[in-house]
Amino acid sequence: MKLKQWVQDWFAAWQASHAGSYRTAQSYQGLLQNTILPRLGRYELTELTPPRLKRFFAGLPGGKAKNTYKLLRTILQQGVTAGLLAENPCTPEILGEEALARRKAGPQREQPVFTRAEQEKLLAVCEEELWGNLIRFAFSTGLPQGELLALREEDVDLAASRLTVRNRVARIADEQSKEHKTRLALLPIQPYSVPLPAACKRIVESQLRALRTLQAVDARCNPDHLLFATPDGRPVEANVLREHLALLERRAGVPCLTFSAIRETAIRQALEDGGTDAEVMERLHCKDRQAFLRRYRQK
Repeated sequence: MKLKQWVQDWFAAWQASHAGSYRTAQSYQGLLQNTILPRLGRYELTELTPPRLKRFFAGLPGGKAKNTYKLLRTILQQGVTAGLLAENPCTPEILGEEALARRKAGPQREQPVFTRAEQEKLLAVCEEELWGNLIRFAFSTGLPQGELLALREEDVDLAASRLTVRNRVARIADEQSKEHKTRLALLPIQPYSVPLPAACKRIVESQLRALRTLQAVDARCNPDHLLFATPDGRPVEANVLREHLALLERRAGVPCLTFSAIRETAIRQALEDGGTDAEVMERLHCKDRQAFLRRYRQK
């Protein structure tokens, strides 16, 4: 089978299982149509040898080579699973020695970690209760942005002090729109449960009171019973959140305020507070123990 045909089959299957990943699909299509298929699409899968792929990647700039490598390796690995290839020819070595060294070295930039004083500075400049509650909740739980913004009333068990994460907020293609518009939606994920820190109970109670007040005025607002929603009951947009985080950065004089940095802070703070590896991994839903130990316990 030629790569072009296998890519069509793979991409159709990928889209069927990732209906909400509109922007990722666009990115994949761009790499496939503009980079991969023009030069490699005519070859049989078995003709994609490491030397041929190495020559292909040698002609790509660094940033594009990295993204193309990830996508092509995934596609060819599925070919191995399907029995079309004996082994995946897209190995790290084909990127060249310099790129391989960068890959083995890991990320070039560590995520910033905020001190408790910096966290309090950020919270002190939150002029609206929603943003103060959201930021404090994020520092306490370390939840990823999309999953935190998708939390609903039913996901919280105050009596048991547990959170069950079932969804993430994502922007997907609006099938009813003829102009290829998108909309926000809650997409299901593999559910997982984590402890609800004691400090977050008051936040949940505050957000639920705000929800009750809102729905007393208009029962149609916030139909999903989201814990963190806009004043008119809609999910928080990622770009709106970024704007508020940037505003808080400037007000507090604390740079690099992102949810990735908040999660990094939550993990390191939990370890500094004496949490065992098992406790911190369970609380912050860190699934890969070996990766966790390499990142946080290596000397």
